[in-house]
Amino acid sequence: MTRYTPVYGTVSSVTPLRNSALDHSCSLLISVMSQSIGQVNFVVKPNTYVLDQHTFEEGDSIIAIYDTSAPVPLIYPPQFTAVILAENDDGYQAMFDYFNDDLLNTDETLKLNIGDSDSTDVLLPNGQSFFYTPGGNHLFVLYMFTTRSIPAMTTPSTVIVFCSDS
Repeated sequence: MTRYTPVYGTVSSVTPLRNSALDHSCSLLISVMSQSIGQVNFVVKPNTYVLDQHTFEEGDSIIAIYDTSAPVPLIYPPQFTAVILAENDDGYQAMFDYFNDDLLNTDETLKLNIGDSDSTDVLLPNGQSFFYTPGGNHLFVLYMFTTRSIPAMTTPSTVIVFCSDS
């Protein structure tokens, strides 16, 4: 099973997070209304990757990805620490997972087709181009359509390569 899960929804509020009345944190709390799980809150820390460094506001369409293995408080609405955030005005699907050298994700449900064409932007988290095959790394993938095969195949519009430490 994939370790990272996307949530699609609309931002209902963005507020600064405080640990106490005197403590000003560098984190934010973004509340999202999702069609699949209802209201959910995301803690956005300084190390959360935000695609294109977008500043979220109420009403924005959003993809928020969280780590399903991370501890969460037992509260309502659920509160997760965001790993990746992206604006989603275009209705993309998203996945963050490890993709092997054949560009197949860990649970073998999605295979990427990335050719020599200009149809896919392959970038590093800092926005610079990645010039090699992105397999063997964690990839944040934005795509519109997949085949109905097993595994599903897609030609993504954007791939962000989180290079493995080696």
